[in-house]
Amino acid sequence: MAQPPIFSFEGLALQQGGRWLFGGPTATTGAAPIDLHVLPGDRLALIGRNGAGKTTLLRRITGKIDADRGQRRIKPGTNIVFLEQDPDFSSAATLMDWALGGEDAPEAHEVEAIAGQLGIDMSREAVTASGGERRRAAIARALAPEPKLIIADEPVSALDVSIQSQILNLLKKLQKDLGLTLVFISHDLGVVHYLADRIAVMYQGKIVESGTADEVFHHPQNDYTKRLLMAIPRLAGHSAA
Repeated sequence: MAQPPIFSFEGLALQQGGRWLFGGPTATTGAAPIDLHVLPGDRLALIGRNGAGKTTLLRRITGKIDADRGQRRIKPGTNIVFLEQDPDFSSAATLMDWALGGEDAPEAHEVEAIAGQLGIDMSREAVTASGGERRRAAIARALAPEPKLIIADEPVSALDVSIQSQILNLLKKLQKDLGLTLVFISHDLGVVHYLADRIAVMYQGKIVESGTADEVFHHPQNDYTKRLLMAIPRLAGHSAA
């Protein structure tokens, strides 16, 4: 028997008060509603040009933005964590200070245990830590509450190629070892090809194509998808070809 989705959207509209939340044209009707079902253990990539609605959809998943139309269903007991694109460490003395700074932050020993597994010293000064150390610290903070679903906005952006590879390998290993479900945005086809097993292509607030990574990369059906795959930069060392 097939597993039930860890979360699903039915009839979701990415608009509010007559305006698209992602900066597109003013509209109240006309966009196809989004139906999206993600199974436990999926690694789903959302791709599309800037303004397509990807980040807004992520925020719908986390509940940071309420939907004014459609249904959002989350499997009972699912803990969702949002892995930010560029977390702000500027106000923290150490990476641990930052990790424990929020109201709902887990206990220090939980973060320390995970940080040790990720090979990072959380006592490092936040302002002097490398980009890779900061990103691993963000992952340690995200994993401490034992989430079932991780939402990531550009998880390896602004990192050099070697650090990108390390973080991608880490995310893939953690996802497999811990049975996590991962939904992420990337503008880099190499990242998507390496990390995703499913892809949803977004355009003007709707999903215009979805399928397995192989289906979308090698047999795209939508003309927009075909143009997009030719235009998005690829990560050296993780070619989608």
